[in-house]
Amino acid sequence: MKNIIVVGVGRMGSVHAENLYKGRVKGARLAGIQDVSAEALKRFTAKYPVPAFTDLNECVEETKPDGAVIATPHYSHVPIAASLLERGIAVLTEKPEAAEIKEALRLNETAAAHPDALFGIMYNQRTSPVYMKAKELVSSGALGKLKRVSMTITDWYRSQNYYDMGGWRASWSGEGGGVMINQCVHQLDILQWLVGTPLSIEAHADTAGRNITVENEMYCYMEYPDGLKGTFTASAHELKGTNVLEISGDKGKIVAGKYSMKFYSFEPSECEVNRTAKKGYGSAKVRKKRYFYGLKRLIADAIYGQQLNVLRAFAAALNGTGELVAAGEEGARALEFINAAYISAYTGEKVTFPVDPDRYSRTLSEFKEKEKEGGKVFVR
Repeated sequence: MKNIIVVGVGRMGSVHAENLYKGRVKGARLAGIQDVSAEALKRFTAKYPVPAFTDLNECVEETKPDGAVIATPHYSHVPIAASLLERGIAVLTEKPEAAEIKEALRLNETAAAHPDALFGIMYNQRTSPVYMKAKELVSSGALGKLKRVSMTITDWYRSQNYYDMGGWRASWSGEGGGVMINQCVHQLDILQWLVGTPLSIEAHADTAGRNITVENEMYCYMEYPDGLKGTFTASAHELKGTNVLEISGDKGKIVAGKYSMKFYSFEPSECEVNRTAKKGYGSAKVRKKRYFYGLKRLIADAIYGQQLNVLRAFAAALNGTGELVAAGEEGARALEFINAAYISAYTGEKVTFPVDPDRYSRTLSEFKEKEKEGGKVFVR
C-alpha cells in the first residue's frame, strides 16, 4: 500500500484526494493533503479527516509519502514537482506540465536525473476508449500514409461570469494563457500522441466578446513530415460547440467525437485508385465500422472522472503492477505546440519546431507586461 499526498485541494485536487480517501485507487491511500490556503484545507478535512498542512516540507516530513499528486496553479507545477522528485518521491502532476517550454524542459532534466522517482502527467483523455482505438488504428498503419488531420474543439464554453470569478485563471500571470493552455492542452496532447509534432505552425488568436486579457479562440495551420497537413481550431465562446477529430490517410479515415468514432477503410488505397482509374473520377470500396465509448465506462467516468483512471495507473506503476498513462516528460510536447501558437499569433510569423525556449520566455514576459497595463494581447 503506497502513501500518496495531494498538493493543492482546490476543485480538481479535492477530487483526487476524495478518490484516494474513499479507497477507489487500489494499492494506494491518502496520507495527507497540502495547500497554502487554510480555508481549502478546512473545507476538505470537514468531510474527510486526514492530516492537513499549509507547508509542503512539513507535509512530506510528517507523512513520508511514496508519491504525490500536484493540482496547484500552473506556474507552481515545476518547482513543486522538482523538489519532490529530488527527494525520490514519485510525482503525478496536473496538466499542463508548465506554462512555458523552458520550465518544462528544466523539469524533464530533473526527472531524468532521478530515474528512480516515477514522473507522470494527468493526461486523462488518453484513457478514452475512443482515442485509445484511434491510437491503435493510426499506429497499426490501418490508415496508410497520413494526408490530413483536423481537430475542432469549440465546446469549451465559458461565459464572462466564469472569468469574473477571479483567481489565477484566464490570465498570463496566473496560468500563462487562455483556452489553449487551460482547456485545450488535453486535445493537443491527443493530437501529438496520434500524429506527432509538426514541423511548423501558423496561428491566429483572438479575445472575442469577453473582458479578459488572454485568448478565447485560436486557429492553427500545421505542416508535418511526409506531407501531412493539419488544422486545429479552438473556441470558448460558442454555445453549441463542436468536438471532432478527423485523420485521413491513403488507406482509411477516422472521424472521432467524444463518445464514438467512425473508421472508413478503402479498398484499394487512394494511390492505387489514382494509378489505375481509367474512367470517371475514380472510386474505391469503402467499409465503415463504428466504435463506442461504452455505456458502463461512460457512466463510471462521468461519476468519478477520467482522472481516476490515470490515478489508478499511477498507483499500479508505483506498486510495480502496471504502467503510467503518460510519462511526465511528454507534457513538454503539447506545451511546445501551445507556445509556438502563441508566438505565431502574436508576431504573424510561421514558427518552426523545435521552439526556441528563450524566445517564448521573452514573449510571455511581453504578454504579462501588456496585462499589467490592462491590455489584451490578441486584440489589435
